[in-house]
Amino acid sequence: MDAAVGPCTGDVAPAGDPPLIDRDGNRSYPFSVVVDDLRQDVDLVIRGRDLIEATPTQIRLGRLLGRATPATFLHHPLIRRPDGRKLSKSSGDTGVRELRDAGQAAEEVIAVADCATGWTEPIA
Repeated sequence: MDAAVGPCTGDVAPAGDPPLIDRDGNRSYPFSVVVDDLRQDVDLVIRGRDLIEATPTQIRLGRLLGRATPATFLHHPLIRRPDGRKLSKSSGDTGVRELRDAGQAAEEVIAVADCATGWTEPIA
């Protein structure tokens, strides 16, 4: 069940079990996020819909690591550039930290993100 999308189903690890260590010897993203969520008692995971297919695998990995009840997941619509590509820090797009450092209030950043995802109407 996704808090934004509703009931969801998906294959666990359709491409095989996720690696625990990447080719550079670092802990992999799928493993790291599950461990971090467990260690920090995260019970609500909010992320873009492009990651919704990873959720069944992460729930399974959490169970294998001792998590009795999975977190609640909420997958929001992606915020996109005018050319249709998703915004991404890895592509050099502005992140929340930069907006906050530039003086934007948290409420303003949240309101702009809500409008960009289409969840709310812009404030006139």
